[in-house]
Amino acid sequence: MSNIGLLYRNLILFLVSLAMVNLAVGFYKSFSGKKKVEITSIDYVIRNNDSPHDFSTDSTVDFISESKEMMEIFQKYNFSSDNFFSDESANLIIFSSLPNDFMDIKSINERKELFVNTLLPIIYVENQKILEERKKILDWWRKSNGENFSREFWPSWLFELSEKYNSSDSNLGNLLIKVDIVPISVALAQAAIESGWGTSRYLREGNAIYGQYTFNKRKGIVPKNIEKGKKFYIKKFSNLSDSTRSYLKNINTHRAYEKFRQERKKLRMNGDFLSGKVLSNYLESYSERRKEYVNDVRNLIESNNFMKFDYSKNSAN
Repeated sequence: MSNIGLLYRNLILFLVSLAMVNLAVGFYKSFSGKKKVEITSIDYVIRNNDSPHDFSTDSTVDFISESKEMMEIFQKYNFSSDNFFSDESANLIIFSSLPNDFMDIKSINERKELFVNTLLPIIYVENQKILEERKKILDWWRKSNGENFSREFWPSWLFELSEKYNSSDSNLGNLLIKVDIVPISVALAQAAIESGWGTSRYLREGNAIYGQYTFNKRKGIVPKNIEKGKKFYIKKFSNLSDSTRSYLKNINTHRAYEKFRQERKKLRMNGDFLSGKVLSNYLESYSERRKEYVNDVRNLIESNNFMKFDYSKNSAN
């Protein structure tokens, strides 16, 4: 009996040990199997707003990887939407993307603030580039006494600009209708809607902040729940600046936004500010929701007081 009892005791000890080992392995796998958050380096540059027209004054590129670091950079250089509006900040921070942990920010207000702070300088700088092109055209036109020369007599830079804006017209007035800014309030509101305030999969996977379409599979992200028979993709970009630049060109060149550009021209001719609340009425073609989409843009501009950016010194207006 003693031998049998010893055998049972050893067997029990073996089974307990085996259970402990399996338990330990299970714990290990549960921890090691947790989904790891991929850490991606995000580059940024600091642009001095005292000389916004000099696009060669960027500082050395630096890198961050977390939202906390991004917030610290904005704080270090005293940049915020309020400072931008009141012209107290001399620094514009241009980030390439939003951090991977952006959605982990628990406070919705903090997340929205970081979203606006990130997009605001990018939209401003890209609008400034357009204004520089517009000014260059106007200066050349004035020197030509307002005459419209045949395109074959244009300087090469002017011909290249007309090609960039998909214009084959020799009338510079028609070209200038396309070479103009989109109010900051409109660009911010559409970015917020199209990306869900920075939470969309398309933004995370391809900096697709404005939800632009492409039919090139290699340049796009496959949409979820796409209707049968429709073959399009969400265009992806290497950084937020490229995405914003593409969006501005889309508004300035696509025939769907001809009414937008004509209304913008009227505001220019009357010497008025380019009001986002006014111009947003001509964005029905941006969404299949048409008027409902326009109402959403207008409501978002109003509820977030984005209009202040259109009337600030830094509006590029």
